[in-house]
Amino acid sequence: MTLSKKDQERYAALAALEEQPTGTSTPGESAHGADAAAIGQQMLLDALGSTQAVARAVGGRPRVGGTAAGAGSSPTIRTRVTPTRKREVDQLRAQLGMKSDSDVVRAALDEYVQRHLQASA
Repeated sequence: MTLSKKDQERYAALAALEEQPTGTSTPGESAHGADAAAIGQQMLLDALGSTQAVARAVGGRPRVGGTAAGAGSSPTIRTRVTPTRKREVDQLRAQLGMKSDSDVVRAALDEYVQRHLQASA
């Protein structure tokens, strides 16, 4: 990414300020709201090269089930467990090589729901 001359001068001034142990703020331009967002978006576009790359970078994690990142959050089910059950989930996660407790819980829930749906069919 190539900085404009104005940005290079601004960064040089900020660097000089930070090198002073008792630096003070220098007045200058600042952007807020939609203007700041547009500047940030342009910086990302310049750095990453395409709007698709920007979307991948800022879209967040993909949704559960493979839906694209940035498509909103996945539905959540929360529950509490006993300390013993938590230790068992930790042990199972390690045995199965899963990354998170959520992976274990999703796999268990999938298996449970499938078994009971088939049994009631």
